Amino acid sequence: MTDQLPVYSVVVSREDDLWVAVVEQLPGGATDVERFGELPDAVRDLVSTLVGVEPDAFWIEWRYQQGDADLTHVIETFRQWERLATQLSRHRDASRLAAVRDMRSAGLSYREIADVIEVSHQRIGQLLDKSGVVDGAEKALAGVVIDGPGSGVATPFDMLVAVLLDSARRLPAASRSGLLATAASLLREASVDLRPAG
Repeated sequence: MTDQLPVYSVVVSREDDLWVAVVEQLPGGATDVERFGELPDAVRDLVSTLVGVEPDAFWIEWRYQQGDADLTHVIETFRQWERLATQLSRHRDASRLAAVRDMRSAGLSYREIADVIEVSHQRIGQLLDKSGVVDGAEKALAGVVIDGPGSGVATPFDMLVAVLLDSARRLPAASRSGLLATAASLLREASVDLRPAG
């Protein structure tokens, strides 16, 4: 089971123009790369080779240090926001395209649609020209399909839940249960706040 996978602590620092990653529990467990984005694959390959397991058979707990400075929190927070921004951007684009298609199908002109979407009427033409026929794959952009009336595009709330679950999936079991319990508590409180008065 995923929850029972071993966790390896990896300390990353910058040395001699390279990103150096040291796996604390493994003798000889060190590697270096030129680009920061290469670290996950390089470390997974290293650990899987040294331990003799598949690259997805363990968790990695990253720590980023430079001298006496522990940069883990700021780097992880930034990376989470980057992932979220990318997902939100894809959902925004899918939602915009669905709105443009539906407004055009309802008979609105390019200029009228452009006024709602706040882009040029030429951009509306470009969106419609390259959109082609709507299919399930396009509605599933970013992996979230909403059933029921409307265009099949995720709402901001749907996106929030998807991001929460994605964040939980990336955590080791011990941290995951706390995050999900906190989220469940917040959702319960929100549902009380949203009930109609009276």
